[in-house]
Amino acid sequence: MSPSSRRRAQTSPVAALTALVVVCAAISCYATVLDDSLPTADRDLAPATLSNVESALADDSGVVVLSRLSDARDACPDGFSCRVVVAVDDDRRAVGPDAPADADADSTRVTVRAEPGRVGFGTLRVEVWR
Repeated sequence: MSPSSRRRAQTSPVAALTALVVVCAAISCYATVLDDSLPTADRDLAPATLSNVESALADDSGVVVLSRLSDARDACPDGFSCRVVVAVDDDRRAVGPDAPADADADSTRVTVRAEPGRVGFGTLRVEVWR
């Protein structure tokens, strides 16, 4: 082995770790700026809104009460329009304006009390748009 080969490609560990940290920080900054510059779609609001509306409509036993339907729009997010529809058998009740075709929507099966003593299964649907 020649005497010059002992000194080749040697660096201090601190310098190598510093270079590694600088490269990782640069990649991180680039990814953050790139992510912020790309257009993003609105958040998926329908599932959270559906949960809020269901909580607003349900009584203590978890049964949706149709007489509370007029209060359902208060559970919708601020700055957004929403439509709430409860369908039981052939009876369909809705609150809010008609939703556009691109509205975010979600639905779930619920137990509904249409009138005292009459409970049935139905569908609760929420449509949210800006």
